[in-house]
Amino acid sequence: MLLYRADQLEVAESRSRRALRRLALILDPLTVGRSRRALAWAVRIELLAAGAVIIAVSVAVMLWNDLGAGPLDVFISAFRSRTGLPLTFAVWITIGVVTLFAWALGRRPGLATIVGPLVVGPTMQLALTNLERFQPPDWLVVRIAIHLLAVGAAGIGAGAVMASRLGQGPGELLALAASDRSGRSEQRMRLMFEAAFLAIGGLLGGPIGLGTVLIALCIGPSVARGRRTVAAGLDASRRQLSAAYWTLPR
Repeated sequence: MLLYRADQLEVAESRSRRALRRLALILDPLTVGRSRRALAWAVRIELLAAGAVIIAVSVAVMLWNDLGAGPLDVFISAFRSRTGLPLTFAVWITIGVVTLFAWALGRRPGLATIVGPLVVGPTMQLALTNLERFQPPDWLVVRIAIHLLAVGAAGIGAGAVMASRLGQGPGELLALAASDRSGRSEQRMRLMFEAAFLAIGGLLGGPIGLGTVLIALCIGPSVARGRRTVAAGLDASRRQLSAAYWTLPR
C-alpha cells in the first residue's frame, strides 16, 4: 500500500513538472509557435466574454433601477415593450440591424461585433429577470449611487472588450462607418446616432430619466478609466507570469 502511494505521488510530481515545463514554453518571451498563439487567443476571447457579461449585467441593473437607460437601451426597451418580444430577441434584432447598416456603409463586423450581442442578450435577460424579483430602493440618493456604480462597471466591461482587440461593438462600428462615408468625426457621428436612438426610443415610450443624463455625462470617462484599469491589470499579470517563468527549474 505504501509503495502504491509512493508511486502515485511520483506520477503526480512528474505530471506537475511536465505542466510547468509546458507553461514555461508558452511564457518564454523568445518562444513563438502554436502554444503561445493559442494562449493569446484564449485570453482575448475570455476578455471579450467577460466584458460582454459585465456590460450586460450593468445594463440590466440600470433598467431595473428605473432611473433611465442609455440611448440605445432606451430604444431596445421601447422596441421590446411595443413588440412583446423577450429582451434577448429585442437586443439581437436591434444590434443585428445596426451591424448590417454599418456593414452596408463599408465596415465589416469583427468577432466582438458578432459574439458580444450573443452573450449580452441572454445574460441581460437572465440578470433582469432575477433583479425584478426585488423592488428598487425608494431613496433617490441610493438609486443614483446604484446607477453610477453600474456605469462604472460598464466601463470596466467595455475596457475588457477593447483589450481583447477582436473588433468594435456595433455602436462603434456604425459610428466609424458613418464617419468614413461622411468625412465627419467619429465622435460627432456617435452623438448623432445616440440622439436618434434616444429620440425614437423616447417617442415609443422608452425609459428616459435622470439616469439617462447620468449615463450621458459619465459613460465616456467611465470607459476611459475602465480601459486604463484593464490595461494595468493585464500588464501586472504579464509581469507576474514573466517572474514566475524565470523561477521555474530549467
